[in-house]
Amino acid sequence: MCKKVWKSVLIGLCVVIAALAVYYLTWTPNTEGISTKARLAVERSEACDRPNNDFRYVIHFPKEWKKDYTGTPGPLPQTCMNTVSSFFHPAPEGNWAQCNYFVSHLKQLGFVQVDDPKPGDVVVFFKPGGDARHTGLYVGNSLFGALMNHSDGGKKPSNYHHHFPIWLYMVGAGTRGYVEYKFYRCVE
Repeated sequence: MCKKVWKSVLIGLCVVIAALAVYYLTWTPNTEGISTKARLAVERSEACDRPNNDFRYVIHFPKEWKKDYTGTPGPLPQTCMNTVSSFFHPAPEGNWAQCNYFVSHLKQLGFVQVDDPKPGDVVVFFKPGGDARHTGLYVGNSLFGALMNHSDGGKKPSNYHHHFPIWLYMVGAGTRGYVEYKFYRCVE
């Protein structure tokens, strides 16, 4: 009898996990009631399949840094903010590539900090002392909570992630030293 119960529990658990996997893989952002610019950013982030390694259009980089880093070895430059900014300003428009630059130039870039995130808002992760170090594009809430599309900073296609739970990023953030995150909305 005990084996039958455990078999039923195991089958039920497999069904629940399969249902959650189907939900997670088929979940799509709700872009109703957001600005056209935010909707386009969400659509671009959903269609994206790799980090943006092209830094030729970064508005605040010196000339010698402005190049396409696809295929270059090493961890630098980090691609998270360059990828997110390209959702708002696809090449050859100017994007920005550093989280601290973004946070310290919000007004000039057409963004404001918000407490009520909507799809298309930029989420920035901070280390102690207000050091902005990572970013993603908030795409909405699901059964798994708030989700973002983001580059983990690398340059390979596998470094871009869709529908990554923000809470899960923060769970792992302890090892990276992140202590908080904030949301920013494009208002231009």
